[in-house]
This record gives sequence, structure tokens and C-alpha cells, in this order.
Amino acid sequence: MSPPVPNSPRSVIGFVDRLVLVAFAAVLAAIAALVVGVMGLANHDFGQELTGTAELLGLKALATVIEGTPVEDIGAMIRQAATAALAIWLAPIALVAVIGETMGKTSWMFYAIGMALAFAVAPMVMSLNILAIVLLYRALLGLLAIGIVAGTVYWLVAGRSAAG
Repeated sequence: MSPPVPNSPRSVIGFVDRLVLVAFAAVLAAIAALVVGVMGLANHDFGQELTGTAELLGLKALATVIEGTPVEDIGAMIRQAATAALAIWLAPIALVAVIGETMGKTSWMFYAIGMALAFAVAPMVMSLNILAIVLLYRALLGLLAIGIVAGTVYWLVAGRSAAG
């Protein structure tokens, strides 16, 4: 049997199928990362510093919601929450997933360690504020754990069969 022709309908459908699987796996990994992050914050009473972290990262409206005060501009809060979600939760997953898919990596270690490192670095890249970096240093272990869980979920759904 001959290999598929690059522009044949069969290869296009396979590409679209893979793209949908990768997107689905990234969303599941982001949900897993969010659950682990919230559980970690709740278990370690990090909520006291959550407001300060949000302010240091430039998410002022989010910080006022955390403090319990009403927000005048709900649109600003939604934009900040979406930006934070994309930058902190989805960007590291997408980065490692794209690299793994492009290189055809099927190793659990690649996705787990890669996402752990990406999660640890993402908040520092998002904010060049030195105080934010120092505050986030305390949460480094939690970020690494979040990345390992996200990487494992991604690998279980899509990474084991990375196309390359």
C-alpha cells in the first residue's frame, strides 16, 4: 500500500481529526490544571496572597472581586479574567502541545516536564514585575505540579499518538 498523498482528502481529514483531538486534549488539560490549581490554593491558604498576586499581575478588577468589593466595570473584569486564563492556563499547554506534535514526541516525560516548566515560567513572562516573580516563586512547586497534571492529561488524550 502506498503512503497517502499530502493533499489527498484522506490526509486532510486526518489532519482535521488530529487538530480537533489536540484542541480537545488541550481543553481537558486546562480544566485539570485549573482544578489542581484551585485545590492547591484552597489547601494551602494561599487566598490571603491571591489579591496581591492579581494586582501585581495587572489584574486590578480581578483583585477587587477577590476582596469582595463590587466592580464598576464588569467588562474590564471579564477581559482580565480571560487574559489571565489564556496566559496562565492555556498558553503553556498550547506551547508544549504544538512542539510535541511538530516533533512527534510520544513520551509522557516530554509532556509532563515540558508543561511543568512552561507553567512555572508563564507567570514570570506575563509580568516582568520583580515583586510578582518573588511572590510566584513561593508558588513554584504548585505550578510545577499543575504542569505535570496538565501534561499527563494531554499525553493520555493526544500525546501518546503525536503525529510528527
